[in-house]
This record gives sequence, C-alpha cells and structure tokens, in this order.
Amino acid sequence: MPAKLDPEGEPKRLNIVAPASWVKKIDDWRRSQPDLPNLSEAIRRLVEAGLEATKKGGKHGR
Repeated sequence: MPAKLDPEGEPKRLNIVAPASWVKKIDDWRRSQPDLPNLSEAIRRLVEAGLEATKKGGKHGR
C-alpha cells in the first residue's frame, strides 16, 4: 500500500541570501512569538501571512 501523501506536497529546500538587517527583523519578530519558532518556521509563517494578506486585498494585492 503506498504511503499517504502530504496534502501540501513534498517539502522543497530553498537557499536565500538576505541582508543582515532583514534577518534581524525576522529574528525580532520570532522572539515576540509565544512559542519562539526557529528561523525557518518564522519565515514560513511570515510568508504565509503575506500571501494571505494579498488574498484579502492587502497593500500589495493584485
């Protein structure tokens, strides 16, 4: 019997380069979260929030 697939598909690794000031802003945000997510999880949450905001007619929605 084949394994059940994750509904979001198999994870993909991303490598990005970002200015230290940008990373600091993310780190400051994650430290304000009650569960203190690691940097990768913080980035996932922030990206998801940004994508949701664009669906709701946010500042950069198209």
